[in-house]
Amino acid sequence: MDFKYSGIILNKKDVSEADRIYTILTLEAGKIRVLGKGVRRPNAKLAGYLEPLTYAEIFVAKGKGMGKITSSIVIDNLPGLKADLDSLSNIFYSFGILEKIISEQEEDRAVFCLLLEYLQSAEKISAQAADKYKKDILMIGFLFKLLAEAGYRFEVEKCVLCGKKLKPEKNYFSAAQGGILCVNCAEGERRKIVIENESIKFIRIFLKNKIENLVKLSADRKNTRNLQAVMKEFLDWVVK
Repeated sequence: MDFKYSGIILNKKDVSEADRIYTILTLEAGKIRVLGKGVRRPNAKLAGYLEPLTYAEIFVAKGKGMGKITSSIVIDNLPGLKADLDSLSNIFYSFGILEKIISEQEEDRAVFCLLLEYLQSAEKISAQAADKYKKDILMIGFLFKLLAEAGYRFEVEKCVLCGKKLKPEKNYFSAAQGGILCVNCAEGERRKIVIENESIKFIRIFLKNKIENLVKLSADRKNTRNLQAVMKEFLDWVVK
């Protein structure tokens, strides 16, 4: 039986002498793993249409076991991203996180559309020759939205323990508690990191806006580094 998928190719892995296994996030079936039979042979044309970071229509024949790719039609090759080292680093880091938190063969159109919107927005920023911090902020915003969509949304409006509205003072982030702690509640928490007031504002913007609107955001080195530290702490807890 043949199936057609709209998919974003996340990665590939060489197997046997001439084959590859591809991991693809699809609109119709979520994350799937399929076989590219003979794509590593010198005269194989299909491999060029199956490079990671490609949005394509992918045709898969399914019988017993893993499906086999029969053909692929590229919808968007995202050439700007593939030529931008800073963007490439961010994109493949994001792909790695997505693969860890998204189960196989579970349709989630919201996640697919979120990833596609991120890639298209990152392509736009690359075309504008934006600075690295702008690219980093877009990636961080995408990851916060991805985690929220996957059920890992944390509290950023009030203290997660006492429930009081956060004040513009020294606040802390605790992944274990699932949000931000005021200075008083943070005293009894062993594992926590300082979260700057500007970082709290950024996270609120990330969660309330579409990805395409995040391309307008700019941040300095201090804000970007603090947001990266908060995200790393959060990811260490989510994917531990």
